[in-house]
Amino acid sequence: MYKHLSICALAALSLSACSDDRHSALDLPPGQYHHETNSTDAYGTSHSDKETTTVGYDAYGNKRAVVQKKDTTDPRGLFNKQTNESTTVIDER
Repeated sequence: MYKHLSICALAALSLSACSDDRHSALDLPPGQYHHETNSTDAYGTSHSDKETTTVGYDAYGNKRAVVQKKDTTDPRGLFNKQTNESTTVIDER
């Protein structure tokens, strides 16, 4: 009984490890999507995360997503604001 139960539990764990729960920008319908998060921690540091995703098709009919991210951290005080920007292009194969 316990041997059968442990084999079933091991099989369930291996299946859950293989499943991909991440959200892919290529799964979205064509269009432009915005997501913004603002927060302040207990020390007065402001965090701002902005993400813009543009989904469309290229000249060959392949789906293409362009993800632009901007992360800003602003600790309390003057002249210490940090901003990181990145652009990622995801092409359908």
